[in-house]
Amino acid sequence: MGHLPPPSDEVARCSHSGSQGIVKIQQIEAVYRSRRPDDYPPERLPEIAFLGRSNVGKSSLINSLLGRKKLAATSKSPGKTREIAWYRLSGATGACFFVDLPGYGYAKVARQIREELWAQLIDTYLLSDRPLAVAIQLLDIRRGKPTELDEQMIHWLREVRVPHIFALTKSDKLKRGPRAQAAQEFAKILGTSEEDAPVPFSAVTAEGKRELWSLIDQRLSQYEQPSSNNDNAFIQKHGIEVRRA
Repeated sequence: MGHLPPPSDEVARCSHSGSQGIVKIQQIEAVYRSRRPDDYPPERLPEIAFLGRSNVGKSSLINSLLGRKKLAATSKSPGKTREIAWYRLSGATGACFFVDLPGYGYAKVARQIREELWAQLIDTYLLSDRPLAVAIQLLDIRRGKPTELDEQMIHWLREVRVPHIFALTKSDKLKRGPRAQAAQEFAKILGTSEEDAPVPFSAVTAEGKRELWSLIDQRLSQYEQPSSNNDNAFIQKHGIEVRRA
């Protein structure tokens, strides 16, 4: 467990479950790296999960949100991440976890290996009884639309009713006009409401940082902890068979 100094006061914040206010983060901890459910953190805090294709800019987005440069490390071998990274964020009145799920779909990794390395890790986590407040699906804004693998992931999230929002990464790579047009096209394809419209995000210019934190705060404040009387309530509700790694 590694304690890190407090982030800048710019916008790094976290809301406690049930809290109506915004809590500035006082401490960030790189707490756990897990490969199977038995290794998940025992502490039951609201969780914000991040997922997307390899090289979509997930680590850069997490570091930007938390005001860090190298907290979430980029894998030296894209597509071969074998674990989930958990970051515990705490403030004066609450705490939560950022959950960094492995990237998926790296083209240079054989399909069988891709499925073995990331699919089971992602599926097992999202189908578990973890207190997930929201999953943030990252999409590369430069592509103009979700890739085939992105579409499969989005369909799956909606099929099992995982709460999710979208961030359009690398927005600094497009000029203002094409960027706005791409964001509108994504919103149309994804069928999102105005309140949950995809957020153009840049780790370089910090575009979208406040907007994404605002959506995260909203989801955390609305989150209700599942009943502890039935740890498998979500799975039973949806008739899901969890595929264990």
